[in-house]
Amino acid sequence: PGHPKRLPLEIGLTLMANQGPSVAQIIKLLDWQDDPYHYVMVLERPMPSMSLFSFVKLQQRLQEWMARHFLWQVIQAAKICCERGVFHRDIKMENLLVNPDTLDIKLIDFGCGTLMKDSAYVSFS
Repeated sequence: PGHPKRLPLEIGLTLMANQGPSVAQIIKLLDWQDDPYHYVMVLERPMPSMSLFSFVKLQQRLQEWMARHFLWQVIQAAKICCERGVFHRDIKMENLLVNPDTLDIKLIDFGCGTLMKDSAYVSFS
């Protein structure tokens, strides 16, 4: 909404999720390019980082305090997305980056997302 050109949905949703004050838990879209056949997104790359799935596999198990810490950040990211009109629809460990040093989380990959609506969601990507 409000963009002068029709955008691929993933780009539009990522832009919408980043409107307003910066949110540390949502990946930032730095730039994007398109041509008739595909589009390229340039996203921030926190260093160091890995997927939460890889992190948990490496740790073999999480202590409860760490799981709570991660979950709080994921809830914050999802809440902000919803407030900004974005329903992610694919929050899973593979779509969460974690900095293993700070345990900061970033929500990534809005490719399965959709716009928020008032009625029930009956289909999923």
